Amino acid sequence: MRIASLGLVASLAFGMQLAPLAAADQSAVDYIKQRYADGPEPGAKARYSPRIQALWAACDLKEVASGDPCMDFDIWVNAQDWEIKDLKIEQIKADDNSAHVLASFSNMDRKESISFDLLREPQGRVVDEISTGCDTLSGVLEGKPSTAC
Repeated sequence: MRIASLGLVASLAFGMQLAPLAAADQSAVDYIKQRYADGPEPGAKARYSPRIQALWAACDLKEVASGDPCMDFDIWVNAQDWEIKDLKIEQIKADDNSAHVLASFSNMDRKESISFDLLREPQGRVVDEISTGCDTLSGVLEGKPSTAC
């Protein structure tokens, strides 16, 4: 207890920040990195833009009506199953309100590159598009067929 108290005093005395960054201040790379660590699957705790939320809602309604799944794979890994290795995340471009991030990794010995378009909202980063090179999140949610890869 005494050691923890001394650490707190030292942190305050030297102006160190103890609290994590606010969600709105989180870098695009850190946001995507955290989403790949989500459980039970990558992207499980992702926040989406209002545009993507509306597409999800419409797709969910179609799923209920038809009985067919809205999405039959995880677009964050471009597969139904995954074992991610060698995850590398890099920011390709960014400005004050948006960022384009590329996640590259091996999934069961298959190389994948997934790109993300992120927006900065008051609550933090939100995903506005995901692209696998064959599919986009918005396209899948709208029922568009995959392109040949």
